[in-house]
Amino acid sequence: MKSEQREVVSIEQFYDQQWSAGSRDIFALAFRDAIAYSYTVFGDLVGKKVLEIGCGSGEQAIYFALQGAEVTVIDISVESLKGVEKLAMCEGVTISGKVMDAEAMTFVRGEFDLVYINSVMMHVDQRKVMSECERVLRVGGKLVVVEPLQYGLFVQGYRFFSSYRKMKPKYMTLRRFNEQEELFSSSSHQEFYFFSCLLLPVFFTSVRFLHQLFYAVAKFDGVLFRVLPFLRKLAWVSVWVYEK
Repeated sequence: MKSEQREVVSIEQFYDQQWSAGSRDIFALAFRDAIAYSYTVFGDLVGKKVLEIGCGSGEQAIYFALQGAEVTVIDISVESLKGVEKLAMCEGVTISGKVMDAEAMTFVRGEFDLVYINSVMMHVDQRKVMSECERVLRVGGKLVVVEPLQYGLFVQGYRFFSSYRKMKPKYMTLRRFNEQEELFSSSSHQEFYFFSCLLLPVFFTSVRFLHQLFYAVAKFDGVLFRVLPFLRKLAWVSVWVYEK
């Protein structure tokens, strides 16, 4: 019983520990192609108001700011927000950070042109967050979600040993994403990573050639999903774009 109690870690504690320790963001490397694709749907960001929910290491927020956007980030991890603030100072950009619950945001209706979420939905009440995103988006605005899927075939073994198990994540599925379409006027999606997941351990090394091998197999996975679309539900990551 005592050992079970030691395993109970709140989401705030987990991510505070991760970001305060300066942990290397392996997933930022592995998600490279999915994140790059998510950027292609934005259009011109100059002067746009962008909200990122769950800012992590801050790399996406910095990208938005460098593109000329007015960026606000929210997170329940104080350490994450501190890290983003330091990174913004180094890059010479301004980012507004707030500790806030994504399920009950304090922003006014229609405040943002774009809402961006990366690997957060597994920790929240998904319907509440999607409803809040719809509320704070202006008409014509976009919600972009980059999220690992529940049935990723070749990542189940990693998840069994992952420290993320402590938080009992509820991963998204294509079906759950589809259920959110009624909140928006339109949606589209693209899936990433199948066989390439078998090469995830390469990111625990600094060998650039091995990283490039992962990305090459990931491109093959993209072709595979187009030829055999039924495999998409077994992908590791899905990128969804909803328009209000």
